[in-house]
Amino acid sequence: MERKTSSNKYYEIILDWFKVQIMAGELKEGDSIPSERELATQFGVSRVPVREALRILEYIGIIANTADGLTVQRVDIQLLNPKANFATEITLETIDNLFEVRIFLESAAAYYAAKRRTDNDIRLMQESIQEMAAAIDDPGRGEEAAIKASHDFHLHVINAAKNPVLNNIYQNLYDLLEISKQYTLDVKHISDSTLMDHEAILYKIESGNAEEASKYMRFHLSRAMKKLEH
Repeated sequence: MERKTSSNKYYEIILDWFKVQIMAGELKEGDSIPSERELATQFGVSRVPVREALRILEYIGIIANTADGLTVQRVDIQLLNPKANFATEITLETIDNLFEVRIFLESAAAYYAAKRRTDNDIRLMQESIQEMAAAIDDPGRGEEAAIKASHDFHLHVINAAKNPVLNNIYQNLYDLLEISKQYTLDVKHISDSTLMDHEAILYKIESGNAEEASKYMRFHLSRAMKKLEH
């Protein structure tokens, strides 16, 4: 099977295959689907894009994890439209919900980060802010540099909370946001105001002001969510 050249698009090939199989009637409600290993072999990729594709399908209710393994749970007539895109559907239907959960988790993380952060946590956050500033000042570095620096900052806040359960929950959520970000985020959402928000959050965390750190994080993410809606 011919693959796209960009590795971060492999999961879309797998999603397209599922759509074709459903449209052709090869996959029907109740049918079992191939394992991660079988799909990875079939498409000549690692299990990472396979897992991403299956996560999208499970999240939008096309497949479900049952006692018999992963099976087709729903064949939505809208998804039989040749123009339907599973990856776009998760963006349209769930991005607001995902952000609401992010606000809840990250405001809590900022609170505990202010209480538990180490000097190394502060250093990592500072480095992410510096990277973001450099990317904003120099567009030639590429749009992804600013977005990556922003995401790294948020991951460092999560890690600074020193709560493994929170960390695991966020990592699962982050995977979904990574899949959907290419449809919702671009460099115009990473601006000087974003940079100033991060600096304010860092200041509150570094000074140990847990309530204010949580408040600033909630404000920052709420504003980011509103930008995505326009």
